[in-house]
Amino acid sequence: MYREYQPEDLAIIKKVGKRIRFLREEKGMSQHDLSIEADIPKTQVGRVERAENNTSLVTLNRIANALEVPLANLFLLDD
Repeated sequence: MYREYQPEDLAIIKKVGKRIRFLREEKGMSQHDLSIEADIPKTQVGRVERAENNTSLVTLNRIANALEVPLANLFLLDD
């Protein structure tokens, strides 16, 4: 059964998106660059960074590889 996301769920999605944006900008990459390197649509990069969707682990792994960081690095979240 589908359940609505709880506020703490949404907070995690938002923090991961912010972390991805931070790492991407730190590397001087555009969303377009990241989408090419991760082999995902550019629109998906934007949706992930803006926390508009709860993306899959496969996509997160592709993003981490494109950013040349361990997958776990995407979850180093500041509270």
